[in-house]
Amino acid sequence: MPVFCSRDAILWFALTLLCLKPFPAEGQMSRLEAVHMAEILTGGVVQACERVEDAPDRPYQLHGEAQGSSFRMRVHATHGRVLSIDRQIASRWQRAYQWPGIQVVAHRGGALLGPPENTIEAIEKAIEIGADLIEIDIRQTQDGHLILMHDVTVDRTTHGHGKVSDLTLAQIRQLEVKNPTESRIQVPTLREALKVMKGRIDPDLDYKEGDLGKLLEVVRELDMVEACTLYGSWERCEQMAAEEPRLRIRPSADFPLQVPTVARTLRPAMVNFDWHAVSEEGIRLAHSHGCLAFVNCLGRADTETYMQWAVEAGADYIQSDRPDRVVAYLKQKGLYRLHSGEPGQLKTPLRSILLQYPFR
Repeated sequence: MPVFCSRDAILWFALTLLCLKPFPAEGQMSRLEAVHMAEILTGGVVQACERVEDAPDRPYQLHGEAQGSSFRMRVHATHGRVLSIDRQIASRWQRAYQWPGIQVVAHRGGALLGPPENTIEAIEKAIEIGADLIEIDIRQTQDGHLILMHDVTVDRTTHGHGKVSDLTLAQIRQLEVKNPTESRIQVPTLREALKVMKGRIDPDLDYKEGDLGKLLEVVRELDMVEACTLYGSWERCEQMAAEEPRLRIRPSADFPLQVPTVARTLRPAMVNFDWHAVSEEGIRLAHSHGCLAFVNCLGRADTETYMQWAVEAGADYIQSDRPDRVVAYLKQKGLYRLHSGEPGQLKTPLRSILLQYPFR
């Protein structure tokens, strides 16, 4: 009787053994992975790495040399998140970075907070309830103005009809936003929205349609480049990063193994994870490449249960249509604005504080 020993059979046998291999109940970053991450982020050399036994979650404490000075870094052993970085300058240790806690993002200004989405009223409400970031959607009118609008048409959110790209700003100004109250609300321009947010909260820009040059013109004119984050396709993020390196970008990763490619190609401050793509492994990979993890808890995932899962997975940002619920949950867990009463704005992305990526 012939022996069946084809290449396919060998592959199936190997996969079977892999599936039978016991996996750890909870993922952990190994000591060596923490060392590699610190050296990648700082461009230096790690000289010691120990677990801090008397600290919550027993993080790694690393010591090393980078760019002619000593550094020490604490890293969460499960999530791979950098918790703090100190540099030694003139024989004194100075804090260079401190993880601020989980940031709360108001989707469309907080679409279910009460005021209509993507309006000045929604922005004010999101600031009032304690959001850290406000996501707004941007489209370009027929005559080249940038306005806040999620959909291709104005039909769902206003009493008008037609595509944004077919209407002038003057025509859109005549429309009233659908509103449960009797007050008249207009569709705001991007410039108007950013003026309200400036110095109060950071904007996250979902640029749906339009000329990137016009967006940069407005952001630069208001001196808000370093406060803004741009969300979009890889192509759009790459184009924006080339045009304006100071602007933070938020590209998406659809599965864990895509994260290193996103990080090395685009060098973003954060990686976007839609709910279907969230995993502990993906978030650890984002952290190990110096990126923060932006998790969307939207639609059916906009519940406390999903928030809990996002927190346990290691999220740094949680986006929701009900940011007030996220704020309340994080306060209860002691993860909200850990080191300041002010909005947890990431004034300088972690990767630029950390100096360089020698492998890029």
